[in-house]
Amino acid sequence: MENNENIILVPRAKETQNNSPPKKTICSFEINKFIIFILIIITSIQFLVINILLFQGNKPETFEKTETIENIENNINITLDLNYTINNTNRRQFLFIEDNKTNIETNKSQIHIVMALDARSIYPTLVSMASALENNNITENILVYHLLLSYDFNISKIEILESLKEKYDFRTNYYKIPNIFKGMRRWRRTYTVYYKLLIPMIFSDFERVIFLDSDTLIFKDISEMYNLPFNDTYVLGYPFHTPWTAYRFGIRPKKYINAGVLLINIKKIREDGKDSELMEVTRKKGSKAFFLEQDTINYVYHKKIGLLPLKYGIYLYGNITQFKKKYAYKLRIKLNLKELENAINDPSLVHLCCCNPKVWYNRTKHENHFHHICKRFQKEFYFYANKTKYYDVIYNKYMKK
Repeated sequence: MENNENIILVPRAKETQNNSPPKKTICSFEINKFIIFILIIITSIQFLVINILLFQGNKPETFEKTETIENIENNINITLDLNYTINNTNRRQFLFIEDNKTNIETNKSQIHIVMALDARSIYPTLVSMASALENNNITENILVYHLLLSYDFNISKIEILESLKEKYDFRTNYYKIPNIFKGMRRWRRTYTVYYKLLIPMIFSDFERVIFLDSDTLIFKDISEMYNLPFNDTYVLGYPFHTPWTAYRFGIRPKKYINAGVLLINIKKIREDGKDSELMEVTRKKGSKAFFLEQDTINYVYHKKIGLLPLKYGIYLYGNITQFKKKYAYKLRIKLNLKELENAINDPSLVHLCCCNPKVWYNRTKHENHFHHICKRFQKEFYFYANKTKYYDVIYNKYMKK
């Protein structure tokens, strides 16, 4: 019996040895993970090298007029009705409501400000206008607002903006923009960001205009910005670090600007035949632009872009230490610490683009990198909202959500 047991036990021991290779399996799995990791690194390096080569060889192009561009991201064809725009450069073909005081002669200087909006941005636009009007030097300047409305804008809402005339002396002209950008990638569910590309054509009879996004607040007399010298540039904007996504669009600028606050030299753009080029580039390369019209403006005007003084937007960077450490080298500008300190502590104008959600919303549940800045200017926003007759509507609409 003992011998039989020994005979039986031996193979069991061997069987146990043969059936236990868990360590080898684990080891093999770890090796596979390492190989996959190495492959990912190699692929990333190849992708980076290819993009650098494309970037170096990417030069400004001469674009043919064609109605179809290829949307690379969605792999579909988009047809833009842009011939209508390019062939119609008289602003009166877009103008549908003109202030009856616009053509009255006045000794005051006219400051032309363009804004684009749809129904969702009407209250922020109202507050932005109120801030500019409240700080306007009324004895010397008259503000003339040119408001580019989306194709589906409810005309009855115009009375909200017109209500400011009960308190301030200014002019308003309204323009209805056709749905010519249908199919393009939208920004926050709207096409209105593209409307600023039409400015050199629609306002060809002006020498210069200011463009402001709806999420702006003005704290000083805006005529100072309006009268800045261009020094042979097409457009002035506040400095913004070049996003990496701009490189695939072909942008190689010495300066890159944010398109939310612009002083546009329409006279020079027209003289140099650059008035329709923004639309032509949008038609040809628009699907490659991550920052949409901002990339387009920097691409077309890259050789003649100028910078606004720091007080027109540099506040975004929070404080001097943060600016010097994280942003100065990206913006490629020479630092004047005194100017920078004044710009942060006492800005003339702020663009609230980095506040997400926007400053008019209740921010008690939202904190991010720009939270302290957004809280600061939320108070300013509701200060100027209180200058309008819609304060309660605005507060209930946004703060009680």
